[in-house]
Amino acid sequence: MSTPTLATVTASDRRWVLRFTRTERVAHWLQALTFLSLMLTGLAISLAPVEALIGHRSLLREAHLASALFFVFGPTLVALAGNRRAVAADAEDVDRWTDDDLHWLARPQLEPGPSTPPTGKFNAGQKLNAIFVAYSTFAFGLTGLILWQNRRFPTGVVSQANVIHTDLAYIALAVFLGHVYLAAVHRATRPALHGMVFGTVRREWAARHHVLWQGAPFESRLTAAAAVRAAFLFLVGSEVALLLVRALFEALGANPTDAVTGFVYALTALPATIGHHATGVGAFDLAALFWAGLIGALWIGLRRGQDVVARP
Repeated sequence: MSTPTLATVTASDRRWVLRFTRTERVAHWLQALTFLSLMLTGLAISLAPVEALIGHRSLLREAHLASALFFVFGPTLVALAGNRRAVAADAEDVDRWTDDDLHWLARPQLEPGPSTPPTGKFNAGQKLNAIFVAYSTFAFGLTGLILWQNRRFPTGVVSQANVIHTDLAYIALAVFLGHVYLAAVHRATRPALHGMVFGTVRREWAARHHVLWQGAPFESRLTAAAAVRAAFLFLVGSEVALLLVRALFEALGANPTDAVTGFVYALTALPATIGHHATGVGAFDLAALFWAGLIGALWIGLRRGQDVVARP
């Protein structure tokens, strides 16, 4: 019997239950792929023999910085452009801790038994992993910014940022490899991978591993109009994120001759600064505020009435 995908599973098929929506899956895979890109380019830059073997240090650096922008902003933009209710519910679940979670941490059991505390959609280990990802993303973004614009910060701050950035990279790599092992190799937990690839998991597996979780309504089929709107929302959101980055660069007096910095300036192209790369106070005037307001209004207009989950 073939394994159904999200497109073929319906609410009437009681063998399967929806675990992750399209939005959750796209956000997850975007962050996973950009993390891999960051790890590979970062190691190539930091390890002299690898860098010498590959060459093109400037290209590696630019790929690293571009991946960093998507790593930091991408999942949030995907969540805002898609089913933000599902992502918000996940965040609320991760933030909710009970005595059962503490008991699970004291005696973690990947294959539930009679003494295993009941869990909801996420067990305590998965909650800790999500919290680590959130805080490490912030730390990577902050220390990476300091290293990127190192001439704008004191030497001691840059040195500490480099240590934190490097050490955190190795810790994150270990966590990532452990996550991959549990998702794809470990016999008790690898059925969950189907949920992150196709969205669904077997009902009996969910009932055994996540006793307190009731599942979610099945998604409606993805229409071309919904896909186009989500893609356009993502692009509009990316422009907003780049506007925020540019505002920070303006405050720091970032040099637009840097390839990636110049690319950020070119993509934002504020009406107030078209034709030149102004820095400092005065770069953002009423015309720039009008541009930002126009983008915000476009975002709100596209978001109104969007609903990608079918009602039961």
